[in-house]
Amino acid sequence: MNGSLDEQLEQYLAQRQRSLIRLLGLLKKDMDFKITEKLQQKGYNNFKLGDLVLIVNIQPEGIINNELAKRARITKQAMSKVVKNLEAGGYILTRKHENDNRSAVIFLTDNGKRLLISAAESFREIQDEYTDIIGQEDADSLKQILGRLVSTLRPEHF
Repeated sequence: MNGSLDEQLEQYLAQRQRSLIRLLGLLKKDMDFKITEKLQQKGYNNFKLGDLVLIVNIQPEGIINNELAKRARITKQAMSKVVKNLEAGGYILTRKHENDNRSAVIFLTDNGKRLLISAAESFREIQDEYTDIIGQEDADSLKQILGRLVSTLRPEHF
């Protein structure tokens, strides 16, 4: 047995409970579960939470498919599949780009707009629930700290 390796493992196990990555991951899972549950309660049973990353990046005036894939940080191939599913579900519609036949412009349908509004309401409800747990001051501090991380690591999202 390698004592050094065993010691390293013990050290990892002792600190993993408080790991930032683990805590953020657990919180993300909780948020995903709650958002899914709230959207299902609001009647969105044919919707996949992972598809929300596309919906939230569609501008009211529409967005070109390549730009949407870039903003959602998914491949164009993966985006094509999600777009087909969302279009079949009645959440979006696509039109050929008037100046570029290789591109499509993606728009939210009225049902897609309702979904986005319902998702925003659900986000607020979950945020309020978390704020009730940690208090407004800590919630504000957490948003400020996370905002600093995101603005440094992903400035295009700020």
